Amino acid sequence: MSKYLEAFQQFMRNGKETALNEPDPHRRAILLNYNRHAALEFSDNKWHHIFTKKMTVDHPFYRVQLAMPELTTFDGLDAVKGFYSALNTRVVWLQDEQLFVNDWGMASYSTFGQFASGEEVVELGYKAEDPEARYAMLCPLAMFWPYTKDALMIGEDVFQLAPFEIVKCEPGDEFSFEARARMLDEFVGDLSDFDDE
Repeated sequence: MSKYLEAFQQFMRNGKETALNEPDPHRRAILLNYNRHAALEFSDNKWHHIFTKKMTVDHPFYRVQLAMPELTTFDGLDAVKGFYSALNTRVVWLQDEQLFVNDWGMASYSTFGQFASGEEVVELGYKAEDPEARYAMLCPLAMFWPYTKDALMIGEDVFQLAPFEIVKCEPGDEFSFEARARMLDEFVGDLSDFDDE
């Protein structure tokens, strides 16, 4: 398995374990929502399940500063869905998370990663020693997610904390959308519980 996909799998497992070991029922529900949200978000064609009445409020609000200098807001369902459509145009993942939960919601500090060609790296303003090579672009990320009293996600505040570190991929480092989705199957769970939406 790719070392980056393995790191993402560990991210998911640690989040699920943290949720199941949380003694407070409300906070446990928040963490379980967050873990399933992440699984759906990165499972390609399953991300629309995030926006059901079991997981998210009717009018979510996101503020995101990632891979761009300015803070961008996504106000309402259509805008937030547009954010996810754009996010899933390249293989991305999270790893190395420190997770915090309280009654208001959750926060985390993690590493965000994405794959890019040497040409794409240069287009984004970074240096690539080999334009023909593939690279992992890694950066520290802080996120804050407020939740309702019923453990529905209200929105996200996502902040890139430093420029990307550019790491040349070794053989076997890169993984596909399909491999990512297969890994996440165990965290997505049974989608039939959304059938009444």
